[in-house]
Amino acid sequence: MQLIKGEWLQVRAIDQWTRDLPLNAIRGSIFDCNGVTLATSYSSYDVYVRPSMVKDERAVAHILSDALGVDFEKVYSKVIDRYVSEALIKLQVSKDKVSEIKASGLSGILFSENNSRVYPHNSMLTQVLGFTTIDNVGQAGLEAYYDKYLTGINGYIVEESDVKGVTIDNTLTTYMPSIPGMNLNLTIDTNIQRFTENALQKLYIEQKPKKASAIVMNPNTGEIVAMATLPNFDLNNVPRNDVSVLMETVKNINIVDVYEPGSTFKCITMANAIENGVASLSDTFFDPGYRMVDGEKIKCWKLTGHGMQTLSEGLCNSCNSVFVDLALRLGKEGIYEMFEKFGFGVQTGIDFYGESSGIIMDSSVSKTVDIARMGFGQAVAVTPIQQISAICSIVNGGKLYKPYFVKSIEDSMGNIISKTEPTVVARTISENTSDIMRIMMEDVIKQYSGYYSYIPGYRVSGKTGTTQKYADGKISGEYIASFVGAFPADKPDYVILIIADEPGGDSYYGSIVATPYAKLIIEDIIKYKNYAPANPKELENGGVFEYIDMPHLMGLNIYEALNILDGIGLQVEIEGSGNVVLDQFPYAGVIVVKNGIVVVKT
Repeated sequence: MQLIKGEWLQVRAIDQWTRDLPLNAIRGSIFDCNGVTLATSYSSYDVYVRPSMVKDERAVAHILSDALGVDFEKVYSKVIDRYVSEALIKLQVSKDKVSEIKASGLSGILFSENNSRVYPHNSMLTQVLGFTTIDNVGQAGLEAYYDKYLTGINGYIVEESDVKGVTIDNTLTTYMPSIPGMNLNLTIDTNIQRFTENALQKLYIEQKPKKASAIVMNPNTGEIVAMATLPNFDLNNVPRNDVSVLMETVKNINIVDVYEPGSTFKCITMANAIENGVASLSDTFFDPGYRMVDGEKIKCWKLTGHGMQTLSEGLCNSCNSVFVDLALRLGKEGIYEMFEKFGFGVQTGIDFYGESSGIIMDSSVSKTVDIARMGFGQAVAVTPIQQISAICSIVNGGKLYKPYFVKSIEDSMGNIISKTEPTVVARTISENTSDIMRIMMEDVIKQYSGYYSYIPGYRVSGKTGTTQKYADGKISGEYIASFVGAFPADKPDYVILIIADEPGGDSYYGSIVATPYAKLIIEDIIKYKNYAPANPKELENGGVFEYIDMPHLMGLNIYEALNILDGIGLQVEIEGSGNVVLDQFPYAGVIVVKNGIVVVKT
């Protein structure tokens, strides 16, 4: 017995002679780039009962059920079960409740120190941070992705006990302390995150979309400075009672979902056409309002056409016809090389679970008309993180960076364990092409959507997008409105993407639904970072725009309305195909900027 089974018997004997309680490790904290706490843990207690030590069973069951809000019968059944050494009553109990239970003086109740997760900023970064289970296991977001780093190593206390499980005084007690989890330092800036969420909340209220999302990215590193999605929820009160709603709301649509980018994609086509030498600034294009490709009529948003225009004017006017021409010049091979170069159709590799690759039509089945539509952001589906990463490469000199959330990981003593360095995954365009694109995208703001995004004294560049959604292979009648912008335009520190899914307000155009809210974010960043104006004189006269009163158009023939608007210098987006104006946006009497966009419904 000693020689052959001695070791086995010794293990069994020690198990019989001792009782142990776990010491749960503190979960690591999550901080923003300025050291602001985004997620942390506070001390709580797990409450157990040791039946062999209980003297008054009903009294113990009553105090535990009353103090902890647990069913009396369930507690009582555990208290009288002498076949177990310890039974768990409740996890993560507050210190006040523990004090209340201790004050009863009842024997047989044990406490093990634990920790509970808390999010000081409530609903901020809901989909990015994610949350944990009741026993502190990462369940969503960064909490799940970095769970193995955030989770520490549990310790324990082992005490010798008699046959009834009662601790024997003056015997050896083994104490193994827990090791705290590691801390995450994010690229997120809480101030800019707040600006972004405030602007997105305003958009959500005023434009009434089904969903809305935004990303602010550092184009020179790939750092995610801010990321938000609405609707969201308070991370301290996770709605676990409705799993379907929870999983839909917690989903980070900026990384997981795909959409047709529409006209914001035109920046990519334009940059690629210039880079490959199939287009130059001296080129001109005639737009009658459509292009015929494979027998199909591809309409421009301006049904009457833009007429003769330069390459730069084609981007400023967001003319579909110009981008059909550019796509056909690039050809199928050139378009698919563009997808590969800019990272479409593959994951970006961002440190987050569930990233989608996007949807790119197989080149073997794509027709010429598909290639034409791809040129202006249709017939291709991308994720918002892919789209903003690609735009960043266009304005930063041509470097496609891998996006990331975590800047560094450190232990509880502050020692850096791991540090993320910016990673260039591809060269998309040359610095010369990037210089050209920055100028052209700044012209877009001045000449096309300036009223909604132009900030007097400061240089902003960008592009709007409006995309019709499809359902079951047919146009659904719903839209996605978006805007991507960069600031400062000449050497961007920030790129901002805002997307509104199925806006339900007066308009569905990106210039109206998304652009003004990006402007709010940029204005807040200017104040926060104390940017000096690039052109102080503009601050004195209010900018470079001329303002006029919106005329009354309802009831007029569409061609009469178009003549009036053209005569006073307004651009028109026509909704419908009738001959009589039924509605207009903005309404008569509203002050609008000359050369701005108005919507006429027939």
